[in-house]
Amino acid sequence: MMQCPKCGSSMNAVAAGFAATIHRCENCHGIACNDDALSDLQRQWFLWPKHDPREIDPGAARDGRRWNDKSDVPCPGCGAQMHTIQAPGQQHIRLDRCVACRMTFFDAGEMTDLRFDTLADSVRGLMARLRGG
Repeated sequence: MMQCPKCGSSMNAVAAGFAATIHRCENCHGIACNDDALSDLQRQWFLWPKHDPREIDPGAARDGRRWNDKSDVPCPGCGAQMHTIQAPGQQHIRLDRCVACRMTFFDAGEMTDLRFDTLADSVRGLMARLRGG
């Protein structure tokens, strides 16, 4: 069983999306997933309204922000040191990333935040293309 890199609690495997499995801390609500699971979830973000987003990311962003100062934590997948990165195109979202096993850790609410920002960016891009911009 994986240990949460932020609060040290056990992380539970949770089926998310069609084929993805994520690991979620029931204490601080952080989420760990590998690149394949994250890609699977991102392809399905437009389908999330059919499901309660809290099934995947039950934590509130305000609760997750309290863990932002805890960085350079051990990867829950392989134990290597994770590094803090900015989410691509979303500079306000700081993620913990393991280069060794390609695991990303989201504090509570960050995955939902990334999802909504990414969807909004997609809609803005579509509207700009339709306007010829």
